[in-house]
Formats: sequence, C-alpha cells, structure tokens
Amino acid sequence: MAITKQKGDIAEAFVTYLLKQNGFNVLIPWGEDNRYDLVTEKNGIFKRIQVKYATPKNDVVEIRVRSCNNYNIIHYSSKDIDLIAAYSPEGNKVYFVPLNGIKNRSTHKLRLRPTKNKQKKFVVMASKYESRFDLLEK
Repeated sequence: MAITKQKGDIAEAFVTYLLKQNGFNVLIPWGEDNRYDLVTEKNGIFKRIQVKYATPKNDVVEIRVRSCNNYNIIHYSSKDIDLIAAYSPEGNKVYFVPLNGIKNRSTHKLRLRPTKNKQKKFVVMASKYESRFDLLEK
C-alpha cells in the first residue's frame, strides 16, 4: 500500500473516531469514485467531508484543496463536498474547514502560531477551525 494511501486511511479512521465520540452518525461511501470520504449526520443534518492528512511545517498546516492522480488534478467545489477535515498527526488535531471559507482553489494554509512579523491580513489561524464540530450541525 502506498504511503499516501496509508496516511489517508489513518486520517479517515481518526476523524471517524472523533465524530462518533461527539455523537455523529458516520456514513462511508462504497468505492473510490466519490469526492467525499465521509458523510456525517446528526439531528437530520448531513455533511459531506473530504478528509486530508496534513503534517504541519514551519507552524503552518497546509491543506490541499484538490485531488491528484497520474492523469488529473480535480479541484473540490461545493457541488462535491461541504467541508474539509484536516487531520494533523502532531497532537492528533482535526481542523474542520468549510469549503465556502477557502479562497485559494489549490491550497489553504492554517497558522498554528502568529507570524513573526505580526502580519494579520490574509492569515488564518488554525485555532479558528480546531475541533469545530458545530460547523457540522448547521
């Protein structure tokens, strides 16, 4: 099994575990041809989630907002998914980022700490999305 596939499996398993712990029903699609990895349901509200494994580097969690294979690069849209759940293996953290909050169609960067130069414009703090289960209930 490819390393990237193993990382994806770990991320999906951990996100599923957290969702179940927080009272969500989790549906897993059959097959590999869906843009979403999981669907959550709680109180009749369903959300399609694409799960990403994102290792922090230089105080930034970079989330790829696309899927790539040998032939295609597919950018996610709101027709495909509602949120991205980015799993960070450092501290086992999950960031739930709504797709409509992402401006760049290729990557989305979450800062773990403020910038050294105190820049605030265009900076998105990871804490804004950490363990935001409430975003799945709206």
